[in-house]
Amino acid sequence: MGLALSTRECQAMVERAQDLVKIDVSGLVFRGCLRDTFYAVSLVIKSQLSSVSKREADIAVESINLGPAILEKTSAVATLTLDRPNTGNQIDGEMADALGEACRLVAEDDQLRLLVLTANGDSFSIDGGSTNKWEGVPGNPAAHIAALAVPVLVALNGDATGPGLELALAGDLRICVPTAQFGFPGLSQGVLPQDGGTQRLPRLVGPAWARDMLLTGRIVTAENALSIGLVNRVTEGPGQLADSVAELVAQIAGGSPLGARYAKEAVGKGMDLSLDQGLGLEADLNVILQSTADRAEGIKSFLENRGSEFKGS
Repeated sequence: MGLALSTRECQAMVERAQDLVKIDVSGLVFRGCLRDTFYAVSLVIKSQLSSVSKREADIAVESINLGPAILEKTSAVATLTLDRPNTGNQIDGEMADALGEACRLVAEDDQLRLLVLTANGDSFSIDGGSTNKWEGVPGNPAAHIAALAVPVLVALNGDATGPGLELALAGDLRICVPTAQFGFPGLSQGVLPQDGGTQRLPRLVGPAWARDMLLTGRIVTAENALSIGLVNRVTEGPGQLADSVAELVAQIAGGSPLGARYAKEAVGKGMDLSLDQGLGLEADLNVILQSTADRAEGIKSFLENRGSEFKGS
């Protein structure tokens, strides 16, 4: 049994994180604030799950500059930030290569429990239209994101259109600011989504809305995106994205790492199976999970009325 964190408990966790690294989450602006919040939450999670001292939990953030993107890793959480705000974080060949390399590094790190995908600037990633050099570039970055075993939380700080929306669709959860807008305007220039957009969109919003967005190029507001299932949450204000994401990070990373991976696998693969086959997959994954040290720790911590110290094994 993992950490069943309520909203109040998550807020308390963030407040404890503030004490550790002396940051004021509520007063931070978006650009650059997510890194500090995730780091703080990661410290608290490490301290809580491993029963280590604050000094032992005071780990450094590993920052890897990939050019148009930045990958930052702590002991439990990785943050991948698109960092070409002057172009609206358009996905060209260089950006696609950087995202592919980042995904490789995340996949190789067995200690990570979660990836947060976000961007600097006013847009998450906008369609470059006829100037978008991504067209025809191999390596499809959305496919790399979707293939990751760890849960992927997409923090949408602004608009996501065209290849940018395809990238967002590849994540497991999406949270956005109320001013964000989404769409596939490519057909007006004779461009069809080519990184999973035509397949992942209907799996989220249904075929009717998918056809509407693809055929008309309709731009969907954040409120509408929430109502049709395109995003999971919309923050109350633009400045609250960091707090909302930190809360979700604490909830996800605080649970069983293996359980989270298996849950993602069951849902993802089950979508392409019959109901009976999907139920079989669910049963198989449960059998595997029951034999892990994390499951034994979950039972033990429940009986001892304490927080679980999951190791991911």
